[in-house]
Amino acid sequence: MELPLFPLNTVLFPGATLPLHIFEERYKLMIRACIEEQRPFGVLLIRKGFEVGQTAEPFEVGTTAHIARVDHLDEGRLNLLCLGGQRFRTVGVITEDPYLTGEVEMLDTTSTDDPKAKELSDDAGSLFAEYVRLYLAMSNQWARSIEMPGEPDLLADFIGSRLGVNPQTKQRLLEELSARTRLALEVQILGEAIREMTPRVDESRIARWHGFGVMN
Repeated sequence: MELPLFPLNTVLFPGATLPLHIFEERYKLMIRACIEEQRPFGVLLIRKGFEVGQTAEPFEVGTTAHIARVDHLDEGRLNLLCLGGQRFRTVGVITEDPYLTGEVEMLDTTSTDDPKAKELSDDAGSLFAEYVRLYLAMSNQWARSIEMPGEPDLLADFIGSRLGVNPQTKQRLLEELSARTRLALEVQILGEAIREMTPRVDESRIARWHGFGVMN
């Protein structure tokens, strides 16, 4: 399958949303073609290089991006809202002029009838809820309930897209096709993050109460 490719400094997961501002001429051309042909493009994390200027060297595994909304701006610039579709692997470059186009193969993930994956999804969901609660507490925001997918594969991508980790770690999660393995890694990441965040939340809470005391 031939797919226009967009190297970015971000990882797009299936089911996640991605806002984009399109201003380079080559990507204006690419997006116009995608809109006219009603086809997706591929988002790849940059391994080496930059988003703007010469073509960057991307990782091979990415996610298809489906254009959900387009806002047309001055000088042909565009604001997009894209939805992550399916994982793919780039097997060859077709052209880099005017934008990168590659031959790709779609990738299927695995999670069907895996009791361990279901067990891990319960653990990961509980830890992610606590992770979000601590994050909101650190920024002095009200806690809120989170609706999460129940299916292990969908939950793994839901959590992966929202973790506050570096892009390389997110790429590792994207490239792992086993939901069970992804969830196990996310349980580890969330556990470490919660242990690091908990004392910071306590310190922040104490500081706020001391501040109220001064005000009185």
